[in-house]
Amino acid sequence: MIKRPSKSEIRNSLDAQVNEYLNQGGQIKQFEQGDSSLIDGKYDRNQFVYGLPKQQRTPISETLNVIDRRRKQHLPTLCTKPKLRRVKKTIYDDFGEPLREVWVDS
Repeated sequence: MIKRPSKSEIRNSLDAQVNEYLNQGGQIKQFEQGDSSLIDGKYDRNQFVYGLPKQQRTPISETLNVIDRRRKQHLPTLCTKPKLRRVKKTIYDDFGEPLREVWVDS
């Protein structure tokens, strides 16, 4: 069974990595409390699209209509004629007694 590291082991490992980074000449930037990367309290939307202008989109309703028309052209016509099947029918006499059974197409 694999033993997971405890919180203290993780904390010691992170401290060791930070100290190693600082000993190799790395620097940690200090920021004032409340500073953030938000511009006027909002995310910079251009950083997500790499400064590209908005693209024109294809209207979906026209595209869906074209697809539906193509689909209707390719659909085979369904057979609407019901299939005949044989059913067993019991024939009774005048007193309600069964006389015989016959197969009937229905």
